[in-house]
Amino acid sequence: MGKIVVGIDNTDASIAALEWAIKEAKLRDCHLDVVVSWDYPIMAAAEPVMVQTPDRDLLVNSARVTAERVAADVGLSDAGIDYSVHTPEGRPGEELVAMACDADLLVVGTHGSGTFKQLLLGSVSNYCAHHSACPVVLVRTHH
Repeated sequence: MGKIVVGIDNTDASIAALEWAIKEAKLRDCHLDVVVSWDYPIMAAAEPVMVQTPDRDLLVNSARVTAERVAADVGLSDAGIDYSVHTPEGRPGEELVAMACDADLLVVGTHGSGTFKQLLLGSVSNYCAHHSACPVVLVRTHH
């Protein structure tokens, strides 16, 4: 049995990627790793300010809730496939590539709209396409 890794973040593109990955996992009879990575938000200010760092447990829980909500919306638990949900800390592209180091396929969503924007990939999909050791499928949403 092989493994497919899919990155989600509650956008239309990532939901489409998850739906595609579920179908592919069924066809290949393989395990699906659903990944929602998180990182501490970057904050910048013109003047020095006191900033309270968000609670790590809150960020982990938020990522888990996102994964569960998206999985429920697409019916992952009823799909009849073996899957697991991961919420690693780190930049999404880097975490997805790391999670996919022993995978057969990495699936990510990408936004495609407008003529100039079509020339560009999102930062996560671009990172994955250039750094993944396994094949990458970019699932596009159409507006």
